Amino acid sequence: MRVLACLALVALLLSCTDSERYRLAGSGAEWRSSGSDEILADLQPRYPDFFAVVLEPSRTQDLEILKIREDLEEGHGRAPFDALNAVAVAYFELNSRAERGLEDETGGARYLVDSFRATKLLSIPWRAYADIEDPRLRDAILDFYEDIARGEKRDAGASALRITRTVASLEKKEADPARLARIRGLTARLLELEASERDGASRAREARRGSP
Repeated sequence: MRVLACLALVALLLSCTDSERYRLAGSGAEWRSSGSDEILADLQPRYPDFFAVVLEPSRTQDLEILKIREDLEEGHGRAPFDALNAVAVAYFELNSRAERGLEDETGGARYLVDSFRATKLLSIPWRAYADIEDPRLRDAILDFYEDIARGEKRDAGASALRITRTVASLEKKEADPARLARIRGLTARLLELEASERDGASRAREARRGSP
């Protein structure tokens, strides 16, 4: 019985530790899950009101972000990591829906609503960064921003226009040399991605002008 109890305790500790990270790292184009890790399904019960608005395009009310902010800024254990991962899942969901909305007849309105929500979500970890003492959580926040910069997730490249200044301003909140270098490198990558997105948009406009 003692052996079984010890094994159960070890499994619980490993489960908690595994959740105390940015869980979308290495997930490629996916953001609701990463391999067998069903991230969205795991986080929905913790933030039901938040995800109810995120996942239902017809809902227009403000996102319920108070609990997420509290968990990220004041939580302990896995709570702040849950909050960060919820922000990430919601961000990629809303950002992709906003970009796809441009293709619909009512895309202008849809784009404005979802892009505004996505931008608002970016400010949550940015705001918490200065008050966070756990270096693992600071690294996890940078993992999230880096995931956007990679451009692997659908329509993530378009969000470079929203995030570059946000990431660059983290320099003022960071004293650790390694993380400071990481922020500067990430800012440079985002600037490259932003320039690429602008160039692509310009070529698309020229192509439309040249079409009959």
